[in-house]
Amino acid sequence: MRSASRPGLALAWLTAIVGGCIVLPEPEPQPVVIEFVNQTSLDVQPNFYASDTATDAAGLFVAANLDTSFIDRPFPELRPAENTSMTRACGVVRSLGVRQPVLFDAASLAVTTSEDQIFLLRDADFTCGATIRFVYFTEGEAFRVRVEYPQ
Repeated sequence: MRSASRPGLALAWLTAIVGGCIVLPEPEPQPVVIEFVNQTSLDVQPNFYASDTATDAAGLFVAANLDTSFIDRPFPELRPAENTSMTRACGVVRSLGVRQPVLFDAASLAVTTSEDQIFLLRDADFTCGATIRFVYFTEGEAFRVRVEYPQ
């Protein structure tokens, strides 16, 4: 038997074969894909938050959960009309959301903060394997964000 160097493994297989059943490990849940879409002609600071433990907005929207890993530039902003995404293991995304994203006009130095807040809880608002898209847009004079669940 080739697995003599790993006797524990050989014993486990022998036990499974003799016992008449094979126990397979649970499959890993599908990851969550998170997309960011800037539909504006200005820079956007998404203000994205993610947590493996928070179950309400108060627990999610704290400085420790601010996540800028969607971009590898010094400033965590989406450029005009830029799209990006990231993938997270489902087990480390209990909740996620966006709180008061910021629109920035580099030419005039004008800053517009949205009042929008989106809180999403796993198994209530999304499931493992989901794709979640945050879309940043302007509506008249207002700067907004919405969530979509593309197929």
